Amino acid sequence: MTAVDDVDAGEDAPITGLSHVQLLVSDVGASAKWYSAVLGLAPYADDADIGYVALRHKAGKFVVVLTKAPPHDGPAEAAHGGLDHLALAVPDGTRLEAWARHLTDIGIHHAGVVPEGGHPSLQLRDPDGIAIELVAP
Repeated sequence: MTAVDDVDAGEDAPITGLSHVQLLVSDVGASAKWYSAVLGLAPYADDADIGYVALRHKAGKFVVVLTKAPPHDGPAEAAHGGLDHLALAVPDGTRLEAWARHLTDIGIHHAGVVPEGGHPSLQLRDPDGIAIELVAP
């Protein structure tokens, strides 16, 4: 393995944005409802044989894939494969505050918008405890 300091980055990788995030969840249907309500995601694809649902955010141009997690005996963190959290950008603090009010109105629990590194941030937990952050610039 090469140390990061020894790598010549050269040109930027040809990345144009986030394609998708795949999350292991205990209940695909319940998580699909939560992500649709909280992030405004719409159905995109599914495969009952494999056991996944893909949800898309049209404006953000990304997909969240929800797959049934295999049973595990370890702590909850093991089920998430080391994922700390997923952070998604929002346009500004005003829109974030409005979205937080909307989430409260539809019964989604959260602690409200708080400063995180000098930026307005709304931190949530999905039905499996996966941390989701909405953050303004």
